[in-house]
Amino acid sequence: MNNHTPKHAVLNSEKELSQYLLDSFGNNLKQAIKSTVQLLVRAEMEKLRTDLGEHLQFNGSYDRHLISPVGKIENIPISRYRTGNSTYDLQTMKIFGEEKESFYNLVAYMHAAGISQRKVDKLCKLLFGKATAPQTTKQVFENLLEQEAFQINKQPLETTQYDYLYFDGLWQTVQGNLTGEAKDQVVLAVSGYDTTHDKHRFLGFTLASGEDEESWKKLLLQLQQRGLDVSKVKLMIADGAQGLLAVLEKMYPAMPFQLCLVHRYRNILKYTGFRNKRAMADDIKRLTASASKEEFLERAKHMEKRWQTAEPRAMKSLTWKLELSLTYFQFPQEHWRHIRTTNKLERAFREIRRRTAIQSHHFQSNQSATNYISAAMGFINNHYQLTPNFHRVV
Repeated sequence: MNNHTPKHAVLNSEKELSQYLLDSFGNNLKQAIKSTVQLLVRAEMEKLRTDLGEHLQFNGSYDRHLISPVGKIENIPISRYRTGNSTYDLQTMKIFGEEKESFYNLVAYMHAAGISQRKVDKLCKLLFGKATAPQTTKQVFENLLEQEAFQINKQPLETTQYDYLYFDGLWQTVQGNLTGEAKDQVVLAVSGYDTTHDKHRFLGFTLASGEDEESWKKLLLQLQQRGLDVSKVKLMIADGAQGLLAVLEKMYPAMPFQLCLVHRYRNILKYTGFRNKRAMADDIKRLTASASKEEFLERAKHMEKRWQTAEPRAMKSLTWKLELSLTYFQFPQEHWRHIRTTNKLERAFREIRRRTAIQSHHFQSNQSATNYISAAMGFINNHYQLTPNFHRVV
């Protein structure tokens, strides 16, 4: 007598047993979904035939694939009318288009969120039963860029009033279009803080060879053309880049300006000897704790007297354009922590760096860098609430 009892896998460990049970469960679930979808489609087609009152006959079937939470389910037979199915709107069939759209959206958003192509492939393989081809990722990413919310340099700016503007640059490596030579370029960016709605957003950026006056001017003019009303801005905050300071002085001579205290403090400590860094840092903390401009100046004077002989370069950095670092005292005290530094923009830049790190901060062309950074900024604007809770208190 023939023995038709199925053979079971030989399992050598508990881990193999767990994997075997998981695979068996997954395969059984896939088969259940496959049968269910087939029955649903058949039932809907039967109802459609009744509603139309037509003598429609079935004539064979064709196969479709379904992306499900348990992986790709292949070769689901879908019944076909003798006259074809193209003229009938089968609701059950929409699941294929919806799942495909969800798949593409997931790929695009994972890429914009800073997940590497290799990890995107692994996640898609896990969730959908298939990896993504590089061309697919490129296609869906380009589609994402076409969405208005991700076109940072095209969005109108007249609808929101920004009380404070932040300026800074982010360096990236970009390969030349003609020579192919890799060179460092800077992403000059401007962000705005709307105190009424407690929102901080990227407003625009440009890719430049350096933080020169002409590049900053070009960016500021673009922001004005898009509707930014600079006359209603209360304060501009930036580091001490000379090109930016020059263009701000020419374009907005009456606008209050704040030099970033963090950049100033970094320079002071950079010029301080190792033996004195801790004591210098303690003095800097006392400066920041000042309750008024007068108290700040008094403590700065005391620091200069104390360290002038031992750390002359550090004291020169402390006193350089010191008045421009004290503008924040003119504003409400509850805003001080947000306007005396460029930390708001620096915090957003950290998100950009995290995303560009998967490219090793290296782009194949200016267009590639512009597209990727635009998508990253759009993603941050749309999905991150960059409120004061995200920022370190200085």
